[in-house]
Amino acid sequence: MFGQIAISTVLAVVAYAGPSLVQRASTPSPINLGIPSTLPANASQSLDPYLISFSIEPAFLDAFLGNKSNPNALTLQLISNIEKVTGGIAVRPGGATVDSSIYDPSLTGSEVLTLSSTGAVHRTTWGPSFLESLNLLPASSKIIMDINLLNNSYEIAFNQASAAVQALGSKLDAIEIGNEPDIYTIQGEKDPSEWTALTYAQTFVDWSRNLTAGLNLPKNFFQAGGFGEPGNLGLPTTDNFTVAKSIALGINNASTVKYYCEHMYGFGSCTPAMIALTNFDNVVNHQNITTFMKKYVPQITAARTAGAPFVAGEFNSVGCSGMQNISNTFGQALWLADTYLYGATLNITRMYLHQGATLAAQFIADQLNTPGFSWYNFVYPSDSARNGPARATPSYPGLLLVAEAMGTSANTSNIASFPVPAHPQLAAYAIWDFSARSGAPARVVLLNLGSETGLSVDLSSLSPSGVKRLHSPTRDNVDSDTVTWGGQSWTNGTASGSLVIEKPLSDGSVAIGAYEAVLVYLAGVNGTATATPVGTASTSGSSSISTSTKSGALGRSLSLTAGGVSVAFVAALLML
Repeated sequence: MFGQIAISTVLAVVAYAGPSLVQRASTPSPINLGIPSTLPANASQSLDPYLISFSIEPAFLDAFLGNKSNPNALTLQLISNIEKVTGGIAVRPGGATVDSSIYDPSLTGSEVLTLSSTGAVHRTTWGPSFLESLNLLPASSKIIMDINLLNNSYEIAFNQASAAVQALGSKLDAIEIGNEPDIYTIQGEKDPSEWTALTYAQTFVDWSRNLTAGLNLPKNFFQAGGFGEPGNLGLPTTDNFTVAKSIALGINNASTVKYYCEHMYGFGSCTPAMIALTNFDNVVNHQNITTFMKKYVPQITAARTAGAPFVAGEFNSVGCSGMQNISNTFGQALWLADTYLYGATLNITRMYLHQGATLAAQFIADQLNTPGFSWYNFVYPSDSARNGPARATPSYPGLLLVAEAMGTSANTSNIASFPVPAHPQLAAYAIWDFSARSGAPARVVLLNLGSETGLSVDLSSLSPSGVKRLHSPTRDNVDSDTVTWGGQSWTNGTASGSLVIEKPLSDGSVAIGAYEAVLVYLAGVNGTATATPVGTASTSGSSSISTSTKSGALGRSLSLTAGGVSVAFVAALLML
């Protein structure tokens, strides 16, 4: 944050001049988005500071977070970067391995994985160290504890919940019972004649009521649903398992529900049929993202009507651990930013980005993945033969974009989407942050998920004052060192390079190249931290900030205020 670091105001030739800057030399007439100066009627609910949240496969929690004696500094630093901007993150240790997990209070050290004959994770045994790993997260973190339902043992579930209550204290935000109960029959674990949506709802009511009484839990302390929606991936549909139908079946009859939840995967790599539909252009596609997410509007509406938030308890670009050359590329950063922001416009309160490792033969015999960290992770937490050295992946800067778009005052902010039919791969979002600017929007995000070049957007009526750009040399780039957010890369968890805040074009428009994204600050407004870099760039301890503009003249300046520190951005002449 500006208030916490030394600031060095520099007059410098632009430090960042990627291909997109050259393309902007021939920008056509700017696009008018029609963003109003006041909050529109279709704006979202107030943003939740915990919108950016994570789901981590329990079998691999220690691999991601480390443990009390050996914390994973890389993962924890990457999470901390986001938490410092938004004010908090939520973590759900959940996923497929929840429903074969048991708690062993005598176990010392990491989780113990029992593998099946096919190499799949058959059982995950965890002990006190598992909960110590969760306590490594920032103090502001909220934990959703997922407990075993599939084994149909209340004793196993009670022991897991009890251990979490004792160890996590105020960090424990809710308890979830089971993972994707709608696919138990598809997995062959339950008889369809015996396991129905009604059976699930009744079990949830009984267990949540008993756990509340047995552990002296607060009222409304459970996350209900967690449905996998397998029909989205071409698997047999389980239409009766939805939030709306669960509510109708009385899932909250014991008044224990705090959140309603479904999982979101629009594509999959589980079978050849799924893979046939999963390519870069289909996945990293604004139209496909919005069409897919609109499917959840009835469930979001049902949850809110019932008086509880709707969350995406697990989501990512490609189910079954992602797909190489899509999920591990810069395209994933654009997909993440668009998915988070569009989800927020639909009133999804939190979105838990799933992290894990491939689970060979998880429940589909011909799954094509091989063991290793999932391609779609934002971090590879340790060195491995499959994924290479430990590092932040090219998608991570996309999370930073979303965090900075939200700012530190999310609960006084709203977001709205502004479709551009003539440019279907151009996504536009405006954020009204009433702690930073009264009435008018404080920030705009533009994302180009397509190959169209030379685009610019007219924001002159909103007084654009600074532009921070998400850029990569190519859309399918897998080199984290060359993916930059405001000129900086984040491979090792901290910023590398000089921070670049560009100036808008002389006519008040902002240019955006193919497969790029920008965060635009309006009217010189920073609020408390909206334009504040997450980390510093220089080895001397001061942040070197360069600025650029297509037509910037030497000596023109832009003044922003952040955290009580006034920073002058002096534009150098940019030669294109």
